Amino acid sequence: MKYLAQSDTSILEALTQLAPQSSKNTLRSWLKEGRVQIDGVLIKTPNFPVLKGQLVTVVQRKKFIGQGIEILYEDNDLVFINKPSGLLSVSTAFEKGETAHALLKAYYRPRKVFVIHRLDQDTSGVMIFAFNQETCDRLKDLFEVHHIQRSYTAIVEGQFLSPKGTWKSYLYEDEQYVVHETEDPSFGRLAITHYRTLAALKRYSLLELTLETGRKNQIRVHCQSAGHPVVGDKKYGAQTNPLKRLCLHAHLLAFRHPISKKELKIESPIPEEFYRLIPKN
Repeated sequence: MKYLAQSDTSILEALTQLAPQSSKNTLRSWLKEGRVQIDGVLIKTPNFPVLKGQLVTVVQRKKFIGQGIEILYEDNDLVFINKPSGLLSVSTAFEKGETAHALLKAYYRPRKVFVIHRLDQDTSGVMIFAFNQETCDRLKDLFEVHHIQRSYTAIVEGQFLSPKGTWKSYLYEDEQYVVHETEDPSFGRLAITHYRTLAALKRYSLLELTLETGRKNQIRVHCQSAGHPVVGDKKYGAQTNPLKRLCLHAHLLAFRHPISKKELKIESPIPEEFYRLIPKN
């Protein structure tokens, strides 16, 4: 729900104009639950001022299923989730146990849930699954031709001074399932990562990374090769793990819906614990 303020007022009064059928207690609960925004900024105080022309938005109540999986968006064809760090995306021949895919299948049963892509177990953030074969096939095609915007946030070790750039290399996986770079295009698969530095402190830096390709462990290997491994990534050279997790988060998936043709842009905010290392501005 959205409301464009017609005059200077308080957020509670603006909500009354937006939803006159709702009680003051209901409106206050929306504020308390973090569902109310003014021009995209979260507001929780009932008497917070709203200026004429500002946009008041009430977002949907957050929906969670097992293991803290948040449902970010769903329709008849697909569902976006916010996967927690530490949860497997799907089971493999080498990794068993509770997975995001299994939890979704149980929640939506008897509907089928199709796997489109994966996130590393210790990476958090936006994932997408399909509810039918046609959507599954079309989404996989979009991933294959890179018509999906995939952006990540990472905290890396050290002071990263380059403002932006692109990493391009060929990657291959060894028998121990560790990914390496190679200069031989016949031996590895092309991997391209675009990066932008958001903050650079002495010990840690905050990067935004956008994938042009989607190879296994691509961001982690590229950060290691640049001399700034992802914090908490012992597998790829990290020396520190202050948050007891891999500091890599998939914060954005954007594309045209393969069935409805609606433009979708689904985001997951940077995990709050990241700000313990990189304070908010």
